Amino acid sequence: MEDLLEGLNRAQREAVTATEGFVRVIAGAGSGKTRALSHRFAFLVNELGILPGNILCVTFTNKSAAEMRQRIHRLTGDDDTGYINTFHGFCVSVLQEDSHAVGYQRAFWYWTTQTLTPCCR
Repeated sequence: MEDLLEGLNRAQREAVTATEGFVRVIAGAGSGKTRALSHRFAFLVNELGILPGNILCVTFTNKSAAEMRQRIHRLTGDDDTGYINTFHGFCVSVLQEDSHAVGYQRAFWYWTTQTLTPCCR
């Protein structure tokens, strides 16, 4: 376990080793959020035996989600990196999965700023 905690500051170690409830990591850019969450994932899998498919990691950008997947793979040696997604991607998945509950088909359209702006010009 010491390898997983090596190089982490006190706050990061607390986030990685917390065992009760969920953990929310809020910090500024470049402060080590992705590092802390990746190490937490590896801690849960390697030290506590939690299956990767039972872990949800949500972040803001596709870039940080991809980086997290790569780091988790390096830390665990496993190709199963659980469910890592952006907030937007996670919400779309939930809406698609439960769309029947609100009377929508599973395959519905949603518009982002990037897709809507050119249509409105």
